Amino acid sequence: MNDWIQEIGNGALMGLINPVLYIAILSCLLAGVLRVKRERNDLRVSMLSPLSELKSFTGLGIPIGLVLSIVVLAAGIEVPVIWIFLVSAIMLISIVSWQFRILSPGLVMPVAAGLLYALFAFELTMPDWDWAAFLEIPAEAGLIGLTSIIMGLLLFAEGLLIRLNAGKKTSPRIIRTSRGLKAGAFFTKRLWLVPLFLLVPAGSLEGAGGWWPVFTYNGSSWAIFAVPFILGFQLTVVHDLPERIIKQTSQEILWLSALVTVLGAAGFWAPYLFIASFAAAFAGRIFIALRTRAICRHSGYHFINKEKGVMIVDIIPGTPAEKMGLQRGEVIQKLNGILVRDERELYAALQKNRAHCKLEVLDFQGEIRFVQRALYEGQHHQLGIIMVEDRIRHFSSDSA
Repeated sequence: MNDWIQEIGNGALMGLINPVLYIAILSCLLAGVLRVKRERNDLRVSMLSPLSELKSFTGLGIPIGLVLSIVVLAAGIEVPVIWIFLVSAIMLISIVSWQFRILSPGLVMPVAAGLLYALFAFELTMPDWDWAAFLEIPAEAGLIGLTSIIMGLLLFAEGLLIRLNAGKKTSPRIIRTSRGLKAGAFFTKRLWLVPLFLLVPAGSLEGAGGWWPVFTYNGSSWAIFAVPFILGFQLTVVHDLPERIIKQTSQEILWLSALVTVLGAAGFWAPYLFIASFAAAFAGRIFIALRTRAICRHSGYHFINKEKGVMIVDIIPGTPAEKMGLQRGEVIQKLNGILVRDERELYAALQKNRAHCKLEVLDFQGEIRFVQRALYEGQHHQLGIIMVEDRIRHFSSDSA
């Protein structure tokens, strides 16, 4: 048991020295700062702390990764060291490109596997450099294929994180449509840290000069490496509440993860299924991304001006609107008994009685409800409602 604890500690050190981890942290901080800057420029108020993206990064993904690590270690799945370096390099390039949507295991790992299969097929070798001595090409293609099981497990983690986190605290936007009209939209851009402890066969470390500790069990020797897998998600939603399409996307990814994992496990008996697993993951994840994007871009705009009422794009935290239970996507039809159709009329109706307001609201299900609340001096002059009519200096482009 002490040997296992020591090896896990050594493996954690490997994860902490991986530059991908720190580039991802810096990217989360930058994403938060840019989001706050855009919100203040567009909406005249910041909706969330600039540290919100960093909190998501270090949240649910870590316990999910630890649970999956137990599964991987118990199954005895081995990975070559060069695979870890390739995956880390691809993740690093993806983060720096600022396209978080391509940080999916279904895209990153098939590319890494394809490169390794090519190196194996053409019997290429690594340069004779001291620092690259342990980056040997696997002697058996099966060792590459086993990574498809890890890919399937990480796809499961991706689907779970999208469902549990991607739809929370999405950032509102006011955009220009192709016809020049104003519309509300919601933007989510997340990175998640999913650390995995992986077994590396001792043979892969022979060129390291014995500097990395290994342990022996049942006549076989391994080292344990921690790899900080970075998963990403990015989407702009204009046609509906973001939670609905995000939930649908996560469900599709979870089904894809089941298919990929089953194909990868079946590869033990039919090795060609390893390749089928990588192909299914790559094609399936691209299909899901394109389908989701098409739905978001071609289903019309929901958050636009209505003939009868003021559309609520979002609610500013801590304001009277939040305390009254108003929700994004609802339409305020009357305020203090007066019909309102835009920001100007809503503000005028609010001035009729600054001590109290009563709202007639059409909810997302098409039902009328009434809410009311006493108002106090110093509270938000528009109750804390983000509206399509908000006067903004610049408009974001309509892009998902």
